[in-house]
Amino acid sequence: MKLVKQWSTARVVTLVMGVLLVLYGVNTVYGYYQLSRMRLHPIAPSSFTLLGFPSREMEERRWKIIITQEVPKVVEVLREQRFGRPELGAEEGAVRRVAIEQVLKVCPVVLTEQHIQDVWLERREAEVLRARPEYFVVHLRLTPEGRARLWHYARTYVARPRALGEPPTDERLLLIVDKQPWAAPIIRSEVASSWWLLSRAAALQTSDVQIQPIFDEEIANEIVNGFHRAQRLARKEAVP
Repeated sequence: MKLVKQWSTARVVTLVMGVLLVLYGVNTVYGYYQLSRMRLHPIAPSSFTLLGFPSREMEERRWKIIITQEVPKVVEVLREQRFGRPELGAEEGAVRRVAIEQVLKVCPVVLTEQHIQDVWLERREAEVLRARPEYFVVHLRLTPEGRARLWHYARTYVARPRALGEPPTDERLLLIVDKQPWAAPIIRSEVASSWWLLSRAAALQTSDVQIQPIFDEEIANEIVNGFHRAQRLARKEAVP
């Protein structure tokens, strides 16, 4: 009798867990469907903005990103150069800096502070021997619309087919705080996949974007503080 009772209890528990898993799966698939079908309209830049920097379109303009002391800037190439990864301290005579106002006007806006729930800083130890024993990671947790916007952008530019013989290029975002670029993270190819969006709909990840490695703590703090300033400003403007 005792064994029968235990067996019945186990069956009930298994049934309940099965129902919960089915509901979780249905909710996840429905969330993915909503995000993938979300109608997204163009948005204007704000005080905290993540711009797209599509490689083909920027190459046509002869624009590229140069990173100097961890700070990116957009420059126009004045003579023939190979377009590829951002150069660390390129030859100044070969390029001309592009005004940030022009960058904001030309580059597509992917995200602003309205599409981000939270930004926080994580300190990590360097995995290999470096001059600096630690680095920083800035995490961004996006809103559902923010995830949809980033995914759609990645599907458009990261996942687009390349011509035969065309070398792969990094697709980057340009993070701008108060008209000052602070980071140019690479968009990983997995962001363009359906699994990435599905995992976000399933709430499997707390951090949607990781900007790393940042070795200058002041830069990392400026990004985090810039987001909170932009949030406070947006709340003030929303008050009638």
